[in-house]
Amino acid sequence: MSQSGSFGVNYLKTFTTADNLSLPAGLRAVGSLPEGEFVFVQADGAIDQYGWVKIEQDGQAAMLTTTNAGSQGLLIGVAQVAFANDEYGWVWVGGLNGGGVGKGIKGKLAASYVAKANLFTTATAGVADDASTTKISYVVGLAATTGAAAVELGSVAHLKVN
Repeated sequence: MSQSGSFGVNYLKTFTTADNLSLPAGLRAVGSLPEGEFVFVQADGAIDQYGWVKIEQDGQAAMLTTTNAGSQGLLIGVAQVAFANDEYGWVWVGGLNGGGVGKGIKGKLAASYVAKANLFTTATAGVADDASTTKISYVVGLAATTGAAAVELGSVAHLKVN
C-alpha cells in the first residue's frame, strides 16, 4: 500500500469504470483524514453501506464473512457508502485513534452487540458481531445494539482478521 496523504479522499463517493482515467488514487493507496485511514479499492461484487469488507492484495474488496475471512493478517475495511460491482472508492481501515464517538464512521453489527466488545466475523456478509468466530482485530463498536444496526466504530490500528 502506498501512502497518498489526505488529498482525494472522499469516502462518501464511488467511481465507475468510466471514471478509470480520472480516479483519485491507485488501488490500495492509503489516505488519511481525522476520521482515520482509508484504502482505495475496487468492489468485487456489491458492497452494502457500512458493510465489513476483506481487502485483497490486488485491491479488490468483497463483503466479509467467516467463510472468506481466510488467513491471518488479511486487511479489513468498512465501506461508508454502498458500492456496485466493479465500482471504486475508499473504505475505512481504522488506524491509530480512528473513528470515535461523533466521527460518523459506522459498521454493521448484529443484534444484541455489547458496547466495546471484541468484534468477529459472521456468516452474514458484511456484518460483525461479538459472538466468537474469526476475530477482527483493533476495532470495537462504541454502542450496544438491541436489533441489528450500524454502530459508530473506534480503532487503535489498521483492521485485520486475526
